[in-house]
Amino acid sequence: MKSYILRILIVCMVLSTGIGCSKLMNNTCTTVDAQKYAGQEIVIKNDGCITIEIESQLSTGYRWRFAIKENPGMLINSDYKVQTCEGQTVGGIDKEIFTFKAVKAGKATVVFDYVRPFDKNPKPVKTKEFTITITE
Repeated sequence: MKSYILRILIVCMVLSTGIGCSKLMNNTCTTVDAQKYAGQEIVIKNDGCITIEIESQLSTGYRWRFAIKENPGMLINSDYKVQTCEGQTVGGIDKEIFTFKAVKAGKATVVFDYVRPFDKNPKPVKTKEFTITITE
């Protein structure tokens, strides 16, 4: 448990350095609300970015983990934030916000698994998949 907390603190320190989507891209990010996403086409321009917002319950130990499965060289993860609701209680809803920068034209698939990362060989209780087309 201590190593898990240490990892979270290190990630927070790295993210607080100010390197985010707005400093890496000239374009405004396309935002996708995962709760409303129904598989519709997502198109962004090369050198643009996409922000995917996914509800979670971080106080339960679960969080979203992502992998770029198809054509991983087309997107890079550039930012991660957590938005916690005011007056948060244990088991309340949070929002994990992932931002990716497009670096090459084509199609990429990002798969999110909802897991407890501190479990050995965590099995996802939910999975969400996003296919992103990157144009020139």
